[in-house]
Amino acid sequence: MCNFNFYKLFSMPILSVKNLSVFFENHQVVKNVSFELLPKKITALVGQSGSGKSVTALAIVKLLHKAKISGEVVFAEKNLLELSEEKLCKIRGQEIGFIFQDPNTSLNPLHKIGKQIAESVTVHNSKISKKDLAKRVADLLKMVELNSFISRLDDYPHQLSGGQKQRVMIAIALANNPKILIADEPTTALDVTVANDILNLILRLKNELEIAVLFITHNLRAVRKIADQVIEMKEGRITPSCDGIARVKNDTLNSPLSPRLMTGSAPKKEILTVKNLSVIHPIKKSFFKKENFYAIRDFNFTLNAEENLGVIGESGSGKSTLAIALLGLIKAQGEVKFFKEKTWAKNNFDLRAQVQIIFQDPFSSLNPRMLVKDIIAEGLLIHKIQGDVAATMDRLHLDLNLQNRYPHQLSGGQRQRVAIARALILKPEILILDEPTSALDSYTQNQILKLLAEIQNNQKISYILISHDLEVVSQIADRIMVLKAGQIVELGEKSQILSSPKEAYTKTLISNF
Repeated sequence: MCNFNFYKLFSMPILSVKNLSVFFENHQVVKNVSFELLPKKITALVGQSGSGKSVTALAIVKLLHKAKISGEVVFAEKNLLELSEEKLCKIRGQEIGFIFQDPNTSLNPLHKIGKQIAESVTVHNSKISKKDLAKRVADLLKMVELNSFISRLDDYPHQLSGGQKQRVMIAIALANNPKILIADEPTTALDVTVANDILNLILRLKNELEIAVLFITHNLRAVRKIADQVIEMKEGRITPSCDGIARVKNDTLNSPLSPRLMTGSAPKKEILTVKNLSVIHPIKKSFFKKENFYAIRDFNFTLNAEENLGVIGESGSGKSTLAIALLGLIKAQGEVKFFKEKTWAKNNFDLRAQVQIIFQDPFSSLNPRMLVKDIIAEGLLIHKIQGDVAATMDRLHLDLNLQNRYPHQLSGGQRQRVAIARALILKPEILILDEPTSALDSYTQNQILKLLAEIQNNQKISYILISHDLEVVSQIADRIMVLKAGQIVELGEKSQILSSPKEAYTKTLISNF
């Protein structure tokens, strides 16, 4: 029998979803979904982007505006879909906690962290004393392993790292001791070490607080680590699966990536030389004393034609700073030469066409007011060169019917393909990829990686791949450069870095995968 779970023999469900359907106007996006959450168990809801995972989670607590929701969501012997908004407000946050996907948009940028945590308590307990409220905030910070933050309650969200913001979101979700925690992509865009810490935290809290967790993700590595049962969604439906855990462990939800075709072992010409590259931010300590913060410090490396260099490291290690420094988009010291030409020379305009970058978030890097065809053609106009938009779209397997759409009308994978098309239409020799797959589900991620391999085989291009995902880097890179706190810790052949790293930091980084 499919979707059978051993725990159901011994545990009564704390929440039952029965024939849940969601309509936006006349379009059905969730189709007769049924599943149960069990006490003290983590249920993973997995699937490709657009499969209906997040919509399903939001529908459970009726947080979808302008949507028609049918079916049943039974909690404490009540159908949540039939409750008034007033009664639902008492359940949201108090009985069911929610960790939203992006803490940058979920946390109020104008309010201090301490105030936001306190508000999550007082909204359901307005009579709590100041003394008890302060203690509760302190207890919550300790619970999510932010003990030192007692002195940082006056900080604003932008002053926190990605992992710290996610811990604050978890503290807010747990403020009123809910029985259920819904976590929507809680590790997206976090580096592997921080993501691993967040997963361990969720595991610990599940055991200590004895709560049920609905864990929504496209990260199969995370599912393998923490899930007790797995539900897979596709095109708004739950797919039949007799053993979701086994399917995830065997990676059958993914299609394997074919290895890059190597062009031969003959040495290639050197096309990038970096010497003593540093990016320095002055810090004003006092009127008489000034200090410098090195975002990256004394980088030295080379890149050969048709070679792929993978750059890995935790958040804040200097990966993205390196990318914009290579292109001269930030003030830097040292020397960067592409094709033996200085990047930062005043007459380097033509050089920029040969060195392109694809940024981490295609949604924010694509002009929302421009059509797809104009976005792709923009570089041609700037550099006054000829190019075929339709042919480029075809090479990237983009439907030509998308030409007259705007970025918000595209899926995540389609937006990333448009970003790649915009870069490739200029026929660059070097493409810098800054976290090109971090926000994509595993299936779409594999499609993009296959596409990059296909492009390289046809166009003889070099990649600098910046990522916190070692699995992605291992698929593409010939050499790997490991960064920590703005410095190069280790640089070597992929096989050497992955199988026998020399530095302790590299060993720790690899062990987290």
